Amino acid sequence: MSSPNEPKKVLIVGAGTTGLTSAFELARQGIVPKVIDAKTCISPTSRATGLSVKSLELLEASGVTPRLAATGIKVNNAKIMQEKGKGITLDFNELAHKYNFLLCLPQNHTELIMQERFEELGGNVEYNTRLISLTRKKDGTVEAVMEKNGKRLTESFNAVIGADGVNSTVREQAGIKFKEKVYPGKWSAAEFDSKDWPHKQDEIQYFIGKDGKFAVVVPLGGNRYRAVANTDDAMSCLFGEHSIDKLHFNDSFDVSVRHVKTYQKGNIFLVGDAAHTYAPAGVQGGMNLGIRDACSLARRIATGDTKGYTRERKADGAATIRDSSLAVRVAGYSNIFMKAARNMGVGAAMHIKTLRQKVLKKSLGA
Repeated sequence: MSSPNEPKKVLIVGAGTTGLTSAFELARQGIVPKVIDAKTCISPTSRATGLSVKSLELLEASGVTPRLAATGIKVNNAKIMQEKGKGITLDFNELAHKYNFLLCLPQNHTELIMQERFEELGGNVEYNTRLISLTRKKDGTVEAVMEKNGKRLTESFNAVIGADGVNSTVREQAGIKFKEKVYPGKWSAAEFDSKDWPHKQDEIQYFIGKDGKFAVVVPLGGNRYRAVANTDDAMSCLFGEHSIDKLHFNDSFDVSVRHVKTYQKGNIFLVGDAAHTYAPAGVQGGMNLGIRDACSLARRIATGDTKGYTRERKADGAATIRDSSLAVRVAGYSNIFMKAARNMGVGAAMHIKTLRQKVLKKSLGA
């Protein structure tokens, strides 16, 4: 890396939440990066929906948090339900924090707010532009070959950030390897409208079904909801009386756990899904971990202190993957004795204030 006093040229590949966070965090510290994305515009579809307490804290300095909070739904409760038996309600308002809620909004809305902030800081996203190759030069820069609307472009940068997702070209060009474990069976995500959904608008529901099946449902505003399940049909996991007025999609997908061996190769860096993927488990999801990656890296690039990036982010990534894997395993117990032990443990924790606070912090990503 160049010294802190030298001007820095930074390329960010990928304009999702992680790439955009990297972009405006750098821009507000005086480095307006070049941001490219192969897409034509912000994707109209949405994947992640929940922003954690930590993400809201980190995005305060850029001024993005108030805009997100004004747009999203503040979820104040979580309800854990079984097909038989009384549900358990977790009241997020008990957490002693100004962000004692889970903020839910579609990811494409989050990206729109982030992109607008980046533009206010002097940046712009160059869509229809894909990365072809990266070459590390003797002078310490990285030469990037890009293609925009069919035309090849070559430009050199002091740093390159790969925010280009699971199939990262930056990761491939840097020669960074990862370990992978594929979950057995398919998972699924569904989005639906229900006028008579029998739960509160400010509540997230966890449906714990039979044979280890489970689903999570979050409100998206109005009568629309998003469900994610560890089966190939998310809608089949939602028990209780309700009607479906419109099913927007119900798609299955594979889930794998990936974690790179290093987050950086010289002045080429990885953030977000380019560095890690794992089973979605509430606010442990990849968007929030990616935001933490992005804020850390932007600060380090701005100050010229990037050596500790891998050590810091790999530790956080490993801990998050462990928490996510544990949550998935516990929620998916099919053995009758393991289920009974889980239910008794959760029930007991709800009656002990110190344990309940720990559960709240984990649930909200505080």
